[in-house]
Order: sequence, then C-alpha cells, then structure tokens
Amino acid sequence: MQKNKSITSWLVLSICFLIFICSVIFYTQNKANPKSEDLNITLTDVGFDTPITLNCTCSQADFAKYTKILRKTFKDNNKRFDQYHAYKNMNNLYTLNHEAYDHPIEMDTTFINCLQLALKMQAENSQFDITQGALLNLWHDARENTQIPPSDEQIQEALKHIDINSIQIDGNTVRYLDSELSLDLGAIAKGYTAQLAKEALNKAGLTNGYINAGGNVVLLGEKKDGSNWKIGIQSPDSNDALVQYSTKKATCLVTSGDYQRYFTYKNKKYSHIIDPQTGYPANDVRSVTVITKDSGKADALSTTLFCMSVKDGKKYLSTLDYDVQAIWIVDKDSDVSSNLKTKNYKIITTDKIKNRVTLVK
Repeated sequence: MQKNKSITSWLVLSICFLIFICSVIFYTQNKANPKSEDLNITLTDVGFDTPITLNCTCSQADFAKYTKILRKTFKDNNKRFDQYHAYKNMNNLYTLNHEAYDHPIEMDTTFINCLQLALKMQAENSQFDITQGALLNLWHDARENTQIPPSDEQIQEALKHIDINSIQIDGNTVRYLDSELSLDLGAIAKGYTAQLAKEALNKAGLTNGYINAGGNVVLLGEKKDGSNWKIGIQSPDSNDALVQYSTKKATCLVTSGDYQRYFTYKNKKYSHIIDPQTGYPANDVRSVTVITKDSGKADALSTTLFCMSVKDGKKYLSTLDYDVQAIWIVDKDSDVSSNLKTKNYKIITTDKIKNRVTLVK
C-alpha cells in the first residue's frame, strides 16, 4: 500500500514538473515570437493641422514603439516648421520670419536639410516658391478670418517680396536680405516629415504598412502576401474615392487639391494653393497626385504641378532625372484629352502608370 502511494506521488510530481517545463517553453517561445496583429492608430495631437494614421502588422509591444517614433517625429517637426508660434529653446520658422533680417539665425540640421531641399525644388521650377510667405499670409487671413479676397493692390505689393535670392545660408545659419521676406514651408514640411518618419520606422524594423498624413500616403514596404497596394484618390467634390492606384512597390503618394482648404466669395471659390506668378489661386486642375519614392519631393511637386496646366506638367516631369508619376483630375469640360472619364471629371495620368489607375466602382 505504501509502495503504491509512493508511485502515485512520484507520478503527480512528474506531471507537475512536466507542466512546469511546458509552461516555461511556451512562455519563452511566445516572448521571443510575440503574436503579430493588424494594428491601426490615428494621432490627432501631433500637429500639421491633420490626423496622422499608422497602419501595420506587428506585435503590440512593437506597435507601441513605432507609434512613439511617429508621434515624436511629427510633434518635433510641427514645432520646427511652425510659422505662427515661437517655442522655448528652439529656433523655428517663426523665429526666422521675425528675426532673420536683423541678424543671422542658427537653425538645426533637420530644418536646414528641409530648407535646402525646398530651395533645390524651387530652383528647378519657380511654380514652387517658399518665399511667397507674405502673399500666402494675405490669403490665409482671407480664408480663416475675413472670407474676402485680398485686394489686388495688396497682392501686387506682396509679389514684390518673392525672391529666392533674398535668403542667405551659411552652414546652419540663415539670414534674410529683405525685411518683408517671409518663408512658408507648408508645401513641403509635412511630406518631408513623413519621409523622416518612414526612414526612422524602417530603421526600427518596420517594413510593412503605411503612414497617411492627411493625403500624404507613405508605403513602408511591400505587402507580406505579395499582393498590390490599392490607394484611393479622393473625388474633388465628395469624400469618396474617385480613382484607385495599384502598385506592389513601396512608394509615396501626395495629393494637392482645390477642395482641401478654400473659401467662397460672391459664388467664386478660392483655394489655398496660390500661383506665385499671378498671386491668385491656381485653377488649371482640380487635383494632382504625385507618386515617387521621396515624400518630401512628392509634396513639393504636387504643389508645383497644381500651378501648371496638365500639358506643361507632363513636360516638366519628363525633364526630371528620377522617376515621378502623376494623376490629374480636371473638370469634364476641360480642354484636355484624358485616360478615364466620369460624369463630372476627366482623369489624366503619365503614360507609365495608365494601366495602374482605375475608376472606383
């Protein structure tokens, strides 16, 4: 009888030990290989006047790490490129616009890199112009406050102070040569920031998913299942997608449109994208989407092309030494041949991607 009790006790202890070992193995394996999930978050408190969405497949722990990177990148750059507010212990765009005529201002390397990229894009095509801050301020005030367009006299005066040669850069210091000069990096800063976020996330190990920064879509890698990304492009007069772009490669898409920010005065619509040549809102197209690897360049190019006709835009893209594709949406009565048509619009694409763009049913 005593012998049977000993055997039973031994069996119980053995089973308990086996359960313990299995638990340890299970815990170790799951700790080393945490479960991946499809995760999504939209940040509404990181600036740039737009929600920032991150979507990817990873563990909860990694997602927390990636979200922290995204949040920091956008919050820091929102302060860096803010032209309306000063921040303690930081020289930002507000500092430049208020002090750079009086004395040189020392800027950090991230700001200088963005500024140099912007100046390079401006040198290539003057339809992109970061020196039109005084002019854009007039239209910003009209859109946000008075709802009345600025006078032609005010516009002509502001145009006198648009000059790329009025910026002097020496290393990391910047000085203005015109007391009325005001820089505006709104047409590149968000795309540039999205590119920095992509690079930081890739470096941290995230190579799938996407960032959507209010129309600036950055694909972080190819889809794991090998299928194509399908990105919708908004209709100018509704929140629905009008067309869809399909691609397997990780790339960036940035859309500029007259429907994003505007006001109406005496039944006429005034959009926020201003042609630096005329001083008035550009109105050749309803929207243009630029597709290329660098989000900063895509952001600048979408503004550039919005201020050009489709014909001139295509001609300009053909002169660039890197791959850039574009999708234009114009009104149906526009005098331009198109790849696709709907009841209200014509859709034109660069030749290389015409088979990747389809209407959304």
